[in-house]
Amino acid sequence: EHLAIFTHIDPTEGRRLGRRTMPETLRQSTAMAIHTLWLAARAENLGVGMVSILEPARIETLFATPPDWEFSAYLCLGWPAVHDDTPLLHRAGWQENREPEWQER
Repeated sequence: EHLAIFTHIDPTEGRRLGRRTMPETLRQSTAMAIHTLWLAARAENLGVGMVSILEPARIETLFATPPDWEFSAYLCLGWPAVHDDTPLLHRAGWQENREPEWQER
């Protein structure tokens, strides 16, 4: 499944409670919801990936979102093809693990 996630940046609900002093709370709530979804999916052995090579403005246009919606994330959710602890980027040779800098000294 593919999930395009947006944050409603000026909802009428809540009467701006909290947002007057901490406007970032809406984006933080979206991030926490994504994190919770990710943990719940992993608990069920579902794979989750975030596509990070997208242009937010293009995604908002593609999905014809209202002006007060902000693109937050594009996730892929599903059963993994391979069941191991090796991230795909490592398996494909795109990114290798390296020792933390404090261990290199």
